Amino acid sequence: MDFDGRKNLGVPNSEIHDFIKNKINDKYLYDSEIVKKFVTTYFEWIKSSTLNNLKGIEDFNQLSFSSGTSQSFDFFFASYKNCRMRCFKGDFLYHQLSWRNNYKNWKFLEEDEIREEDAVIISLPFSDFGSEHPETIIVLKTCEKLNVPVLIDCAYYSICRNLNFNLNFNCIKELCFSMSKAFYGTHRLRIGLRCKKEFSDDPLDVINSMEMLPKISAGIGYEICKNFSPDYNHNKYRKKQLQICKNLNIEPSDCVIYGITDKNHKRFGDFDRGSRWRRVCISELLGDMRYNEK
Repeated sequence: MDFDGRKNLGVPNSEIHDFIKNKINDKYLYDSEIVKKFVTTYFEWIKSSTLNNLKGIEDFNQLSFSSGTSQSFDFFFASYKNCRMRCFKGDFLYHQLSWRNNYKNWKFLEEDEIREEDAVIISLPFSDFGSEHPETIIVLKTCEKLNVPVLIDCAYYSICRNLNFNLNFNCIKELCFSMSKAFYGTHRLRIGLRCKKEFSDDPLDVINSMEMLPKISAGIGYEICKNFSPDYNHNKYRKKQLQICKNLNIEPSDCVIYGITDKNHKRFGDFDRGSRWRRVCISELLGDMRYNEK
């Protein structure tokens, strides 16, 4: 099978491609209500999944449009700039790049115990294999005890299944979501959502209140929520994922665009992102078009 398993993009799906292409116009450019409509609709859309459940998400009802998840990360890092930043090995490389350039004081969670001066970010499902990281609850219980702030990155929520998680920890300050992996082409539109328990009037809230936002992106996100289920990818591709993973001799992830193996796999053993897992992106094999075909 000829494909690049490292690319990590959504499924190149002509239905989604044509839908977004037809919706990109000036329809929402001057709509003063579209951002508010998008964030509230997206929040309800997330909660409507029948394959996943985030218990306690209704408490995170202070909503802001975010340019993907990365903008939410940036403001979380800035809010806790005096803390030592922490994440698991194999999590989103963006964190390490941000900390390397701006925060000398950071360390992987596997390398040291959690301390009171820390701030933690965890992807859920975990980005290196598509399910809950086995140490997630242990970390959250420690953060709860030490009053360490945590951001939960749910960027892969709309491509996963079997995620049933209790968010009722006081230490969890923020959640963030993105459409980039769920709908091919949206990685160029940067459609995301930040959810907080309390309004903080930070720069992202100010940007939202002043409408200094990509309204066309918000409009596309709004239309996606109105026309596609949060479980769309699993309902459409799960059977094909299972067959492709079988053919490649890898295990199917709970995130439908991935297969998982380890360092001993002859073809994918060097797909090393820092953890013991080897994530293989099979999006291009699932789709009915090639990347950048149209």
